[in-house]
Amino acid sequence: MITIATPSGTVRAVASEADTTGSVLYTLTGAARGTVHVTATHSPARWDQFDAVRASLGSASAVRALPAEPLVRIRGRAYQGSTVRVLAHCADVPWGWQGPVSLVDTDGRPAPEQAARTLTSILRACAADYAARSDFARLQHTARCHGTPQLLRWLDAMISYAERAQDRYRQDAEAHRIQATRSLAAWWTLARWFTDRPHPVLALLLLPHRESLAHRAEYLPQWAAISARAADAEARRLAHFRSEYEGLARPAGPEKRDRPYFVVGQWQGGDDVDIWHVEEAPADPEERADLCEEYREDADNAFGSIEIVYAASPEAAADKARQEARETSERIHREVTRP
Repeated sequence: MITIATPSGTVRAVASEADTTGSVLYTLTGAARGTVHVTATHSPARWDQFDAVRASLGSASAVRALPAEPLVRIRGRAYQGSTVRVLAHCADVPWGWQGPVSLVDTDGRPAPEQAARTLTSILRACAADYAARSDFARLQHTARCHGTPQLLRWLDAMISYAERAQDRYRQDAEAHRIQATRSLAAWWTLARWFTDRPHPVLALLLLPHRESLAHRAEYLPQWAAISARAADAEARRLAHFRSEYEGLARPAGPEKRDRPYFVVGQWQGGDDVDIWHVEEAPADPEERADLCEEYREDADNAFGSIEIVYAASPEAAADKARQEARETSERIHREVTRP
């Protein structure tokens, strides 16, 4: 049993035995009553990495089913919502958690401030307790086996959509380039005619009014560039989805799962990362978070940073840190240059 101090009072949570999906139900008593469903889940950033924990109000996972009774009740009012603990990051940094998401009652009304803080405390405490279990590795493996078929179906649909979108943007870019070239050539032809034989109609056709040849020759190359950038973005998304699909389709046993590593270094820009130190992190999430915070202070003093990376070896962790830096750099570049 775990005891949770909340703004609404003390809440006690008793964990059930894990079911065949790797999920655990926490039964609440005290200031809040009901059930919290907790299970290992995929990382929000990488679906093929089950290094996160999802806690949902009610007896079912929020990502798989509608909220199911018994929901968590505070003063008789039932609530639904969920949160995700991202184990690759310390619990005390904003990106260590995703959510809580949609803390609302059964009528769709947002939870009052005190109730929202209470529900957040409950969700986070249950997620932390689940991640600290001695059999967490087995639960991760079970949850991955259970969740992989659905994730593969979703990724298959996302890959198909990204392929179609990429082809459409490429076709649009080519069409805009062709139309721009033709508009420019037509404008110069009219200009030569006007030079040889000035005429009011030719002068009118040469004016840069809306959708004129001059106007189209000016904006169509910009449209082509926008479509080309969109096609490149879809290509990156497609590569990411395919990588996740391959990772999920690859059989993974508990004995082969990635381990957490501390990667300490300094980002030089792009995918250029000066890695100073790589060290395997403790398996216990709380111990790992405490040690991460200690290392973070030292790294900050040296103008560096620390990340928790899941990989099979220290070398793989360093490579993965560089890959994540490159992806972050590309995402920032897209956001800055977005038209």
